[in-house]
Amino acid sequence: MLPKLEEIQRRRKILNFTQKKLALLSGVSQSLIAKIETDRIDPSYKNVKKIFSTLDREEEKNISRRKAKDFHNTKIIGVQKSGTIIEASQLMNKHGYSQLIVYDGDIISGSISEDNITNYISKGKALESLPNVKVRDIMSAEFPQVEETTPLEPITYLLRHSPAVLTTRKGVVVGMITKADLFKLIIK
Repeated sequence: MLPKLEEIQRRRKILNFTQKKLALLSGVSQSLIAKIETDRIDPSYKNVKKIFSTLDREEEKNISRRKAKDFHNTKIIGVQKSGTIIEASQLMNKHGYSQLIVYDGDIISGSISEDNITNYISKGKALESLPNVKVRDIMSAEFPQVEETTPLEPITYLLRHSPAVLTTRKGVVVGMITKADLFKLIIK
């Protein structure tokens, strides 16, 4: 089943296409696009399918051209490795994150995620002991880092093996990408 015809104009504008460009890529006339968008015609299934196929293809290309800087989150939250997992949990909860960077002073020294905490608890550790457990005792390795100009494909590969990827500019961390950020990109 095809989407509603009103989607054509909305999706065309997101791609920053003129009616003429969409028509050319779809193999239909510009006037047909204009008439569909102003609801002055009941187009054939064949032409509508051509238009939506073109929109789908161009949106997929558009996503794959994205660079890390186009969708990374510049609000980076971290916790000190000398902090407790209670502090880490509170930060995750407050900011809606499921993972954090772990710092040793100003230097990134690892990562901590909800998985680290749930794995610790699932090993039979008493909940009463949590306030005394330090982040350094359960943290994981650092998140992988890529330049902010890195294309989407290697980032998606890294996200299959890591809960987050850090983005850098000239060696300085400027953002973080999580699976949730990737899903937001797809939804847009």
